[in-house]
Amino acid sequence: MTNTNGSVSRRETLTLLLSAGAFGLPLLNQFGSDTAYSSTDKQPEKMKQTISHNEPAMKTIGILGGLGPQATMDLEMRLHKVAQTLIPPRQNSGYPPMIVQYYRHPPILLTAEHKPVFPWQADPRLLAAAKSISTAVDFLIIPSNGVHLFQQEIEQASGRKVISMIDATLAEVKKRGWKKVGVLGFMTPKVYTNRLQELGIAFESIDESLQEKLNASIMRVMEGTETKEDREIALQAIEQVRSHKTDGIIPGCTEIPFLLGKNMNADDVLNPSQLLAEAAVRYAIN
Repeated sequence: MTNTNGSVSRRETLTLLLSAGAFGLPLLNQFGSDTAYSSTDKQPEKMKQTISHNEPAMKTIGILGGLGPQATMDLEMRLHKVAQTLIPPRQNSGYPPMIVQYYRHPPILLTAEHKPVFPWQADPRLLAAAKSISTAVDFLIIPSNGVHLFQQEIEQASGRKVISMIDATLAEVKKRGWKKVGVLGFMTPKVYTNRLQELGIAFESIDESLQEKLNASIMRVMEGTETKEDREIALQAIEQVRSHKTDGIIPGCTEIPFLLGKNMNADDVLNPSQLLAEAAVRYAIN
């Protein structure tokens, strides 16, 4: 019932909260015996103060995704799993805020014949997507290894820092002390090989014939049409770089882990998406 001063009685407040079930119960302890608020208030001031006081301040993650869809969804899952280990649980708020943009075009500029323009250039629509999401986020992450070739352009277009999947992966390579790395990817994985060269770390990749097959398999993962043969091609690629006595392997395309399946659990195989998820959550909470 409403009191003569226009406020809601404590009994009515408790009744409303209890009727909200699981969502209302956590709020019961937030109200003392003298709780009353105006029925015209959109939210009780005491409740506002409680929420503000108890919820940790976290940066909002922006995911520039869609390249491809499965890899983006996989990264979202990994971000939530990492958050569960690093952030105290609090219903659905024990996670960093997150905005996801599913970009649905090639990331590089193509000719009328759908061939890459050389030297490679970022498609203007990719930069526009980065700019559009930037207004609602504090930093960006990209669930695509190759797109990091345009990291500088993306940061300039968005005005936001990109927490790099490449940096996170190479940091793990250095941490493990690998001297020779096998690198797989879509087309030529320059985003890794160039950096490894700068670091003085030797690397091996696969031959041109197998690379063409792997490229096609990666595209089928994006479409959701991969086959048993595609998975066998990815295993062949792993074994080929292992034959060069590498210390470890970077599957430098976010579709390759889907082809490798349980083989991603091998001690000599890194998962750039997992390393990015860990780096992003740590950055969001620090």
